[in-house]
Amino acid sequence: MKPGQLTPNEFEMAILKHLASRTESLRGVLEGLHVLSREFTGVGSFTRFKLDPALAKADLGEQQLGLDALVRVPGVPNGMGAVLFCRGGFPEMLETFTYGDHWDGIFAGFSIA
Repeated sequence: MKPGQLTPNEFEMAILKHLASRTESLRGVLEGLHVLSREFTGVGSFTRFKLDPALAKADLGEQQLGLDALVRVPGVPNGMGAVLFCRGGFPEMLETFTYGDHWDGIFAGFSIA
């Protein structure tokens, strides 16, 4: 793996797996995602991905996959949502966001309901 390319963390992977439960073509690429960058905004985050070319078999087109569940995180009373932006057929960026609350980026104890 190249320097700076991390794998998705537990929080990101749980969201991605939930999205993949409804989108079959996403399932086959999750293990090949590398994180290029993470930006925390105080009310959410942006995680940008690069896909390992050896595992490039998705055909997600140009679409946005919205999470159809609420992410519960301690300290975020109204919960969180997420959207995966796909470009060129592959996952490009995962955005997480709160519903009107502050979030410090700590996800310990999260659940997806």
